Amino acid sequence: MAKSDMLYMARYNDYYGMLLTAHQCDMIKLYYDCDISLFEIAEQFDISRQAVRDSIKRAEQLLTKYEDTLGLYHKDKELQSAIRTIEYKLGGDTSVIKTELDSLKTLMEGNNGDI
Repeated sequence: MAKSDMLYMARYNDYYGMLLTAHQCDMIKLYYDCDISLFEIAEQFDISRQAVRDSIKRAEQLLTKYEDTLGLYHKDKELQSAIRTIEYKLGGDTSVIKTELDSLKTLMEGNNGDI
């Protein structure tokens, strides 16, 4: 799996992990966020390496399906990009618009991954 795909899986888990089983969510976090091997995860859960692999693969499919259906991760990225563009265009202006953008940015950062 490409490094960018691994990043997507980690981020998708941040957004949709609560829709997975607790074990799937934990395994995805260990595998993608902590870079723990399948063997080490298997030892931790007291299951076979193949069972961990199967669970992670099912979780990856579900996370991808959730993102394809809901698109929350990509919508969030688009919003953040729009905010950066507006901030750039405002330049040094500290008007009410800048204050409102900062409030929106803070709100989005506080809800990162929460649905």
